[in-house]
Amino acid sequence: MAGAAMLLCTPGWAARDFTPQAGTWVVTDELDGKPGRGLAIDVQGNTFFMQVFGYEKNGDATFYTATGQMDGNSVTAPLMRYKGGRSFGSEARDAVEDQSLGNVRVNFRNGVAGTVQFPGEPETAIERFVVRSDDANVTNPRAQTGIRVLSMLVLDGQGDVSNQWKSELTRMSDGRFRLTLMEAQAGYYSPAFTVFEELDCELQGQRARWHCSHPNTATPANDAASYRVAALTFELVGYDLVGSVQLQGAPAGKAQTITGYNLGAHEVGGRRQEGNTTWTTSVEQNYQRGLFRRGGVCQVSCFSTENVSTLMPINGTWVVEDELTGKPGRGLALDIQGNTAILQVYHYRDNLQPSFHMGSAAYLSKGVKSMASVAAIPMDEYVGGRSVGGAKQSAQWRSQAGHAQLEFAYDIANDRSDTPPNEASLWWTVGQLQLPGESPVRIRRLQLEKPANFPEAMLGKWFLHGAKKTLELTQVVGDVVTTADGSVFCSLVSDRYDADVSCGQLAPEVGWAWHQFLQMPIMNRGGTMTRLRDRHGNAVGLGVLD
Repeated sequence: MAGAAMLLCTPGWAARDFTPQAGTWVVTDELDGKPGRGLAIDVQGNTFFMQVFGYEKNGDATFYTATGQMDGNSVTAPLMRYKGGRSFGSEARDAVEDQSLGNVRVNFRNGVAGTVQFPGEPETAIERFVVRSDDANVTNPRAQTGIRVLSMLVLDGQGDVSNQWKSELTRMSDGRFRLTLMEAQAGYYSPAFTVFEELDCELQGQRARWHCSHPNTATPANDAASYRVAALTFELVGYDLVGSVQLQGAPAGKAQTITGYNLGAHEVGGRRQEGNTTWTTSVEQNYQRGLFRRGGVCQVSCFSTENVSTLMPINGTWVVEDELTGKPGRGLALDIQGNTAILQVYHYRDNLQPSFHMGSAAYLSKGVKSMASVAAIPMDEYVGGRSVGGAKQSAQWRSQAGHAQLEFAYDIANDRSDTPPNEASLWWTVGQLQLPGESPVRIRRLQLEKPANFPEAMLGKWFLHGAKKTLELTQVVGDVVTTADGSVFCSLVSDRYDADVSCGQLAPEVGWAWHQFLQMPIMNRGGTMTRLRDRHGNAVGLGVLD
């Protein structure tokens, strides 16, 4: 192989051990339950994008943006003001740059906490805004009804996956939780899982954080060796899962890091009879498509399932697809947590000056068999809050422009769970939005670092589920991407219905030492391979939380 290019890391930039979670962030000491300023932060690879909703010195609502390249955990970028763009119900208009207010500096401590320094202000703490609730339902891990399904990857000292676990979290009648751990067995396409341990877990504090240990504390010491897990702690922040595990026999204090993700939850609802079919309702929260209970009407007496689904899109920066022209315009910041949808719309008044509207509302299933989730979000405008460099002060409600109608849908009839994720059928990167005074339009999750081609999309560190292998792909040779020594390579597949990637290692005179067809995720969600680090060397996940 000739012409290989090392493309994994960008020279001069330090890699991070986490990625800041996209969504709504707040200034910690301004979080007082009253309207104020806020940040919509989005970091993809080394590209940082932030939309800031705040106020002019005269009290009018306004917004600013900052775009730059991360250097390790920090970024410094100009805080820009725009004007001239589209307002609710107006004709299409591109915006133009108005002025820079100076540089804003953001430094992250982990994926949910950091600091910001606006022009003319001291550095201050910021944190990921989290909707907290103790209402019992299928979407709320803290008060879980039904079963929550988690993917846990245990990392060794080199950051490779040493254990792949599927876990089920259930809430017991006494308020404690039970965590059932299942270990992956290697398979050609996807692994099978077998139960190997059950732990009792208790919530820690006000976050979705659990500490888990064995339920029988009276177990004789000589029986403790039969356990593989001595103790396990994990936390959920939306889709992301982080934690640590102390394995039996490991030196005290040598816990291994856990990274992973939240697949969603399901519980059995009611039953009804329709002809010769008994329908069972499956109430679900879906981050991926693997939890859907499927089934159709039979010709003879049988049982089948109908879904009531809360579909969870990827939080962060969204755009109206038809307005994605490469020029400044309107922006959307979407943040769906549990059954709450938060939407910020960054746009312009009729006088062409920048403004924002925002609101929150219940995010619920559209109904049985609809395979869609909807929210009617009030678009409120505020006035009188803190300006950049100004004194601390809360804002007040000014007016409401109407409601934004938000919808995400799963085209389950035209999707197969054994095929690669297809954006046309799925919900986590596309949806529909109707703003006040406008027609419904298609919206899309914005990709800040969209790969130019297949090899660029594959650079980085991956875990292959079925093969149970960790690969670090660093070289591009034509249309193929390989490990540093060239021994393992991956290529694009276009002639199979069940895969779009082929990875393997050749052995002399034997053929494949190992090989697997794989499904690539869409924006790090779905598929049969999980990204551990991006092409710059940055870890995917939230890192070590306080």
